[in-house]
Amino acid sequence: MSFLVAPGQELVEEQLPDGRLFYRSSTPLPGDLPDIFERLVKWAAEQPGRTLLTEPGESTRVSISYGAALFRARGMRQVLARGYGLRKGDCVATLAPAGIDALVLKLACLSGGFVHTALPPFPFRGGVENEATRPFLDAAKPKLIVAPAGHPAIEGMNAVSLGELVRESTGKAVPALDEHASPDDWAAIFFTSGSTGAPKGVPITRGMISSNQGAIAAIWPFVAETPPVLVDWLPWHHVFGGLDNIFKVIWNGGGMHVDAAPSPSTIEASIRIMAEVSPTMHIAVPLGLKLLLDWLEGDEPAARAFTSKLRAIFFAGAGIDAELWRRLVTFRDSHGDFQILSGYGATEAASTITLSPAPLERPGELGHPLPGHRIALFDIDGRAELRVSGPNIAPCYLIEGRRVELPMDEHGFYPTGDAAVLRERSDGIPVFGFDGRLAEDFKLSSGVKVRTGPLRAGLMAQCAPLADDIVISGENRDRLVALVFPSAAGKTLVDELGARIAGWNAVNPGGSTTIARFDLAMTPACRAKGELSDKGQIVQSRYLRNHAELFDALQAGGGQAPKSA
Repeated sequence: MSFLVAPGQELVEEQLPDGRLFYRSSTPLPGDLPDIFERLVKWAAEQPGRTLLTEPGESTRVSISYGAALFRARGMRQVLARGYGLRKGDCVATLAPAGIDALVLKLACLSGGFVHTALPPFPFRGGVENEATRPFLDAAKPKLIVAPAGHPAIEGMNAVSLGELVRESTGKAVPALDEHASPDDWAAIFFTSGSTGAPKGVPITRGMISSNQGAIAAIWPFVAETPPVLVDWLPWHHVFGGLDNIFKVIWNGGGMHVDAAPSPSTIEASIRIMAEVSPTMHIAVPLGLKLLLDWLEGDEPAARAFTSKLRAIFFAGAGIDAELWRRLVTFRDSHGDFQILSGYGATEAASTITLSPAPLERPGELGHPLPGHRIALFDIDGRAELRVSGPNIAPCYLIEGRRVELPMDEHGFYPTGDAAVLRERSDGIPVFGFDGRLAEDFKLSSGVKVRTGPLRAGLMAQCAPLADDIVISGENRDRLVALVFPSAAGKTLVDELGARIAGWNAVNPGGSTTIARFDLAMTPACRAKGELSDKGQIVQSRYLRNHAELFDALQAGGGQAPKSA
C-alpha cells in the first residue's frame, strides 16, 4: 500500500526585489476552485447516502449523511433568516461542541451567508457577559448566540437553544436558494489562543477555505484519491478541528466520527470506534498519540484493525518529543505501510502553511509551503523568523469591534513569530524545520539570549522517556532553572533526572544552556487556567505567569542541583 506522498513536489527558490530569498512549491494551486458549500452539494447529489459525520448516542452512534446534512442545513438556514431575521454577513456565535447539530448549524451559515463563530467554552462557562467574555463578543458582534441545551448562556445571555433551532427546522423542505457566495465573503471567525495577549478574532473567508483545501489536495493527491475517514476529537472552536479537519472531509467526500478528547478513561472507547470504522488518516496531537500507542502497543488485534486502511498519521511538526517519535516509528515499522506526515500552520493562515513533501525523517520537520504560497526566512536578532504570503492569509484581525490590519511586512509576508531553519534531509530533500517560538526567548541578567525552543527540545531528548514536558525560566535572572513534568512516579526519578540534566550541562556549559536548579511538578498544567493548549502542550508563557512563586523558589535555591550519578 506504499504510495508517493507528494509526487513531483520540489521546493523552488526565488528572490525578492531586495535580493532576499523566498521559497514556493513547484506544485501549482489549481485555478477556479469551487466553494466549500458547492463541494457539499456535489457529494449530496452524487452519493446522498454516504455518511458525513457520526457522534456518540445513548446506546449506539448516530449518523448523518451528505444528503440529510444538506437538507437540514437549508431548513435551518430558512429558520435563521425568517425566524431570527439574519441577513448575509450577520454573525452567528455558537457554544455547541462538535457533533451533528453543530455541523448542521455550520452548514446552514454557509448556505445563508452568515458568519459562523465558534466561541471558546471556558470563558463562557458561566453564561454571562463579563471581562472574560467581552473581548470575544466585541470582536464578533454576533446577532445571535446559540448554545446547547442546559447551558447557562440561554438565560444569562439570551442565547437560543440549538435543540430548539433543530426542532424548528426539522422536516422543512425549502427551496435550494443558497445565498450567492464570493471568495471574499467571510465564512467564519476564529480566535487566536491569547497565550501571549488578548485573544484576537480572525475572519476566515470562503476563498481561504477553498485555497487551503485545494492546495492540500494538490500537494497530497492521496487525500482526494481515498476520501478521508477520520476519528476526530479536536474542538471546533479552533481552526485545526473546526475548519481544517471538517472541511477536509467535506471537500473530499469523506466521513468524520466525532470522538471524546483523549484521556486514560476515554481511550478504550476511542480504540473501539477506530476498529469499527478503520480510519484512512489519523490526525493527532502528542497527547492523543501517546495514549493511542500506550494501548495499541499491548493490543495486537486492535493495532491491526486501526492500521488496516490507514494511509497516514499526521501531527503538527513542532510538538512531538524524541521518545514519542521513537515509539511512533517502531509502531509504523511493525504495522504496515502507512506514512508519518507533518505540517505547520496558524489561525491567521486558515490552519495550514506547510505540509510534508515526503514521509518524515525526524520530528520537527515542517515541510514545504502549500501550493500558491510563499515562505521567507527573515533575520530577527540572530534567529530566522518564518513568514508566509498567499491566498490563505486572513484579511484582518477583529479587536474590540474594529478591523485591525495584520502586521504584514514590506514584502507582503505575514510574520508568524516562529523561528525556522531550512535543512537538507538524508535523501536530499530540503525542508523547513521548527526552531522555537520567538516570543518564548528571553535574556538573562547578563544580557545573554536564551533560545527556549531549542533548549527545551534538547533537554526533552536528554531526559526521554522520563519527562513529559519541561518549563524553563530565568528571564532577567542570573541563571536558568527548570520545572520537569515527569512521565511516571518513582523513588529514583529525581536522581535519574538529576543525572540526565547534569550530563546535558557537561556538554552544554554556557550560561544560556546550563540548568542550575530543577524540581518536579507536583500537579499537571491546568487547561482551565490556559496553561495547556487543546493540543495537549504546555503554554510556557502562561504557566510561568501563573506559577511565578515556584520559579522564584528555584532561583532562591529550592529544588535540586543536577548531579551526576
